[in-house]
Amino acid sequence: MIGIDNELEQLYIRAQHDGEAVIKDRWTSGNYGCCSTRAPLVEKYKIEISENNSLFYIWGTLVVTTNQTTKTATVNDEYQASNYDKKVIDWFIQKSKKA
Repeated sequence: MIGIDNELEQLYIRAQHDGEAVIKDRWTSGNYGCCSTRAPLVEKYKIEISENNSLFYIWGTLVVTTNQTTKTATVNDEYQASNYDKKVIDWFIQKSKKA
């Protein structure tokens, strides 16, 4: 899919192989708190693939669940997705339904 980072494609492949894969990133840039230490790494994207379900998390929030048997996807309506997040969600739904 055009506009999706190769990093996400690799994440999906790793999840298919290992059952789970994570990309970590910094939630905020710059310094963390009052000290001069960097902000801690947190899960930016996480994919879990099992026999029955494929799960996709963004910033620790479950965003999409795809049932592998029925090939139906359930999107978390409470997650306020950016335009890029929406592209990534669509990409994951398409990818998980093909698997």
